[in-house]
Amino acid sequence: MASSEKDVWVFRIVHQDTGKPAQGVPVTVLDPGGSPAGYWVSEADGTVAIPRRDVAKVRLRVGLRNEEPIELITATLGAGPIDLAAPTWLPRTPSGGSERAAPPAAPPAPNPSPAATPRSAEPHEVPGHVLYFQRLVMFAERAPEGRGATPSPVADFFALPSDHSTLRYGVLVELEESWQSLGVQWGELLYSVSLTPGDEARLAVLDGRWRREAEARERPLQILARMVGSSMLGDLVTALGTDLQLDPLTLSEPALESAVTDTVQLIRDRTERMSSALRRRPLGVVDANHEAPSQAAIRTVRNTSPDRVVTFHFFEPLERFKVVVRTPRVRPVIFVPFRLPNLATPDVVRRFGYIFRRTLLDRALQPDLDRLLSSDDGWSGEGKGGTGRPGGAHNRLLDHIEANLLYYSTAIISAGDPASRHAALAKLRDPSGRPLTDLVENTVLGRIGNAIALPLRSAAQLPREWQDALAAYTARPPRVSEGFTVTIPHPGVWVTAQPHDPMQQAERESATG
Repeated sequence: MASSEKDVWVFRIVHQDTGKPAQGVPVTVLDPGGSPAGYWVSEADGTVAIPRRDVAKVRLRVGLRNEEPIELITATLGAGPIDLAAPTWLPRTPSGGSERAAPPAAPPAPNPSPAATPRSAEPHEVPGHVLYFQRLVMFAERAPEGRGATPSPVADFFALPSDHSTLRYGVLVELEESWQSLGVQWGELLYSVSLTPGDEARLAVLDGRWRREAEARERPLQILARMVGSSMLGDLVTALGTDLQLDPLTLSEPALESAVTDTVQLIRDRTERMSSALRRRPLGVVDANHEAPSQAAIRTVRNTSPDRVVTFHFFEPLERFKVVVRTPRVRPVIFVPFRLPNLATPDVVRRFGYIFRRTLLDRALQPDLDRLLSSDDGWSGEGKGGTGRPGGAHNRLLDHIEANLLYYSTAIISAGDPASRHAALAKLRDPSGRPLTDLVENTVLGRIGNAIALPLRSAAQLPREWQDALAAYTARPPRVSEGFTVTIPHPGVWVTAQPHDPMQQAERESATG
């Protein structure tokens, strides 16, 4: 061991801000012309063992090609490890884990000199993301006293909601999830290919984790959030608010604390399950030299080394987050039932065309919708079985709207004219005979069945027992600070290059062995 230690220089790569070992950092030895003469990667303890060279000075590059080389006088290099600072872009390896921190897929912009970089600018200080969710809780109606037992009803899942519902009360539980990044990491090794000098390979990346075209412009956290909750009105969620809906809940007893605790547990369970489901979606790399699938992204790798075999490794990129669910807030609401109108007519579709454009569930019908909205006479007056122009397209669009009447009715009520909504609410009165417009804010928070949820201006409008429950919760909310760790993937793949010994040296060693 003593003789081997004299044959190498041992360097230890450490984080600039903490001094802790940095694993997986590339270290390159450069020849006098600036070309790579050797390539190594730091071990788990941050060390790199580089064979000694009979030179007065040695030039090293720690990190990717954009990093400035450093020059060391070999006479000053002792037998013990010499600390070298890792690049500032390198994310920290999470403590207690065996996964390695990975460099970004593309080299970052050149970093300023260490003297110009503030020491306090640590990677974990980047502001976290906050995801907003809400859950509607409806208060159960009291059964009339003296009513005898009734036979068990049969559920009709295909009938439209009743138009004769009554006003109901409830609360809106609002939750926030704070996501703080713990750093990016290597994931699973997907594929490896070794290339001789001057050779290249075309590889197809088959990524089935991001299924919709709209997801290409969204961050992975936004996609995960929509898997946990659902937007009430599709793309209109950005216009009405950022909150996503969780499954509603009905309470039979005034116990808001238990409902909130159940909601916090629900959001944690769904977040963990959906992050695992996202990672289970298909991802792979295959040889594309013959015929690549049409949906694949093509990556070409080339060995530019003149005398070395280079192995290219394709990895799944991951990021770990610490997620904290903050103590939920509770607001009183009233559920107002509405009658389902006949929306499946050309006149109604033209009237609310701006809403249909943004909330259309089946994007394949977008050309039919555009044709109807741009025509002055084309489809007006046609019956559902009509033979007028353009016939089949007309039927497909209106049949689709009629099949999703509840969804499009909610979209028109929520995103339509506030004045029209106010006029409709003014005709209703609460059980005490007061106009509904005097009690509620003219904002739609969500929907259960064919009833929209409107925020009450005061909790005094709630039934007495629920007033007391809400007051008790507001005075002493449960100290909820649910924290857990989630790992989610990022789009695409990471590629690393691993040069081997020069081919002539390998041939000599095999001949002498």
